[in-house]
Amino acid sequence: MKCPRCQASVRAEQTSCSACGFSATLLHNYLGNQWVRLERITDAAHCLRLEDARRLEIILDDFERTYPQAFFAVYLGTLPTNLNVAELGFWLLNQGAFNTHSVSRRNDFGIVLVVDPSTKTACITLGYAIENCFPPKIINRMMQAVGGHLRKGAFGMAMEACCIRVGEVLRKHARHMQWQPDSPAIADSISDIGLQPLRGGHRSASRPLAEFPVPKT
Repeated sequence: MKCPRCQASVRAEQTSCSACGFSATLLHNYLGNQWVRLERITDAAHCLRLEDARRLEIILDDFERTYPQAFFAVYLGTLPTNLNVAELGFWLLNQGAFNTHSVSRRNDFGIVLVVDPSTKTACITLGYAIENCFPPKIINRMMQAVGGHLRKGAFGMAMEACCIRVGEVLRKHARHMQWQPDSPAIADSISDIGLQPLRGGHRSASRPLAEFPVPKT
């Protein structure tokens, strides 16, 4: 994950940024260290039209079906002067319990877009497990496209464009990865080929031929 202050890389086990000294403790003093429950779309600023929210829900559903390990969430809210969009995104991805269709999704595979409609600024925060899929050049282009929509006040379009672009990047990255199954072990018993014998109390499925009565002629 990137440091929200200086954008230096921060490993999951680090407690503070080695470049600028920023730490999550600074945000905890202001936002707290408790887990917070969020929907995939949190419109605290009430600036999304109903039709935009419904359209975005459909796009998010498609995203989660295509990438079942990941989720995309957005937050819209007017932030205080001592908190920027990058810092809030960092805190949300570390402290947020997002209400996705599958609660098993981990925040390591999360993508959070934070938008401040009052300043028309935005930032995308990526989980540790997928941030390597997004080099800085791609992130910069993505944010330029989002900024173009924000300057026009098209908040719904900004979030749609960002989510769709994230999906394109993940799809391109997935094509270069090959699934390699584990080497099969040599089967020594019936259980080794995926079949489990039934325990006592069950009669055999068939009887020897000699047990069947011989039809009378």
